[in-house]
Formats: sequence, C-alpha cells, structure tokens
Amino acid sequence: MQKLSVLVLDDDDFILDVAHVMLKNFGVADITCNTSAAMALPTLDMNNHLLVVLCDLNMPEMDGVEVIRYLGQQGFCGGVIVLSGEDSRLLHTVADMGRAYHLRLLGALGKPIDRQALLRMLQNVANSTAVSHRPHVSLSAAEIRDGLEGDALAPYFQPQVDTLSRKVIGVEALARWRHPTEGILSPAAFISVAEQNALITLLTERMITLSLQQWQLWNAAGLDLTISVNISMHSLTRLDFPERLVAEAQAIGVPLERLVLEITESQLSQDVLVSTDVLTRLCLKRVRLSIDDFGTAYSNMEKLQMLPFSELKIDQAFVHDAAKKPASYAIVKSSADLGRDLGMKIVAEGVETQEDWDCAAELGCDLLQGYFIARPMPGEQIPGWVRSWK
Repeated sequence: MQKLSVLVLDDDDFILDVAHVMLKNFGVADITCNTSAAMALPTLDMNNHLLVVLCDLNMPEMDGVEVIRYLGQQGFCGGVIVLSGEDSRLLHTVADMGRAYHLRLLGALGKPIDRQALLRMLQNVANSTAVSHRPHVSLSAAEIRDGLEGDALAPYFQPQVDTLSRKVIGVEALARWRHPTEGILSPAAFISVAEQNALITLLTERMITLSLQQWQLWNAAGLDLTISVNISMHSLTRLDFPERLVAEAQAIGVPLERLVLEITESQLSQDVLVSTDVLTRLCLKRVRLSIDDFGTAYSNMEKLQMLPFSELKIDQAFVHDAAKKPASYAIVKSSADLGRDLGMKIVAEGVETQEDWDCAAELGCDLLQGYFIARPMPGEQIPGWVRSWK
C-alpha cells in the first residue's frame, strides 16, 4: 500500500480527517486532502495508475460528476472511488457513467465510510498489473502491422470457475499490447484501428495461435482447461475459417472440444447466412460457440435460435452489483432463464464481490468470471494461480 498515492476530495473537513486517518492506518504514505477539486485536479499525474482519487459527489464549484467528466476527458489511468451520502441508485448511476468514460471505477462508498470496503478497493489497485486504459493512447495501423509480425500482441488470461464446485474450468484469452514506452495497453488502444484498417482478421488469427500455443504449454504441465477466444465477425465471413482453425489446432495438439469461440451479440446483425454456414461447421467439428456480452445489444431471438451457440455470457455491466440494482437483477435473471431454456451454459462476467458470486449462483449461472476470482494475467502465471486457488 505504500506505493499508492491517494487524493481525497470533499468539502467537509471532518470527512477529510477521517479519510486521512484511515488511509494512514492502511499504510498509504502519499495522502493529499483538498476541499477544492478545481485546485487539486490540474496538479494530478494522469499517467499514474497507482494514484486513486476518492471524490465526494456534492461539492461547491466543481461537483463529483464534473470531476469524473474531467478525469475521463484527460485520460486518467488511476483509480476512482465515488463517495456520497446520496441514494444508492444515484451512486450506481454515477459509477456507470465513470465506466462509460473508460475510467477505472473501483466502486462507490456511502457515508460514513465503510473501512473494510475502502481497504478492499485500495488493495485491488495495489495488487493489480498496470494496464493502460487511456482512450487517447491509440496505435497506428503501421504499429499494429509491425507489432503483429513481432511479439507485441500479448494474450492475458482470466480464469472461469464452476459456481457450485469452485473448480477452475477454463480461461478467457484477452488481447493486450506490449508498448515500448506506454507499457501494457488494453484493447481500446488498438482494436478499433485494426478493424478500420483491415487488420482485425490478422489480429484475431494471431490471438488464436498464441492462445493455442499457451494451452499446449499448460497441458504439458498437467493442466487441462478450456480456452475461450474472442473472434471478429470478419473471420466468420471466410468460408475456409473452420478448416484453417482445425488444421492449426491439430498441428499444435489442442483438442477442438477444449476451444470456445466467443462472438459478441451486437455482431449477429451482420451477414447471417455466411456466418451460420461457418458457425455450424465449427460446431460440427466440436468447437464450442459462446455469445458474448449478452444484453448489451437489441437481442434478435430469431438469430439466437438459428445459430448453434452452446454458451451465453452475461455482460459484466449487469452482473456486478445486480443484487443491489433491481433492473440489473431482472436482466441477469431473464438472460440466465433464456439461456437455460435453450440448453446453454450460462457464464456471468464481472463478478467482483462475494455478493456478486452469491447472486449469480442464486440465478443459476454455471460459470463465474471476474476480479473477485482473479484479474487477467499472463499465461505463465496461470498454473501457480490454479494451485493457490485450490
């Protein structure tokens, strides 16, 4: 915790004193308290991922919503904690707004401050691997092209566990980028550029290759997991994609039933005839198919029943804090019910607390994934993590 820097913004001197004492007891060495956000924010190091801003919503001159907007526009890559005595629904709305600005929202706290909740949020920052989420960091097409020929693309893996047995079932491969000066970049820095410059198919194929190679290394070490890889719909417009995938998996030595391909729900609106052809042949070859981020687009039930999906992933925007949000709870419940009625496995993303776990389990989700279980990590860390999870 000594590595952390924390800025506390609140117009109440008593709250500032209480927060300062708590943070000092946690072992935070660098603590700044200020009653004026307008004065404090221009001095922030926006690139410091170990900096946490603890911000009250109701402040004169510049309120908490304006602070979040400012941090989002400046590309702040540290953590943000919202603090307020307002209604919990308002706190959740503000937290959702922060995530829409691509901020690393650690959570929302009411008043008086819950000491243990604050400690957990800060520990998440202290223990996390630095990943830049700054929206203004964007690679060029040339950088992506050159990086794909080298070793810039770096798959990270997030574990998935069985809800009831707690056994580690598989992992999801998530694209990251090794940048020589910016560090590890999130997909926001390169996916859209790749899509706009006809590089997304090459990137997808490279992710599949790296993920299959990593599976083979795990398997040689005695670890047998399913591995989920996100694929672009551009790949599904290529009629030879199933044959190419099967050939590569066989060459590396990965059983096809250990591979799950994730397709984002919003992509289903594209060429259904060709994608149905490709997806059906993948299914015949025993590759499992998952519909990702379910609930974030206007679901087309006709396409959902046409395509041979075996897994439905409920988006983290609904899973996290569903127990506290009636609307999110209803969406998770209806999605899980629908998937179950269609004979699909249900995966809940965004499980960040024990309460999220319990809620997802109550609603019948089969697999869980999220920060409460583990953050995404490099492939070589997975075996050690699995042993420690046991």
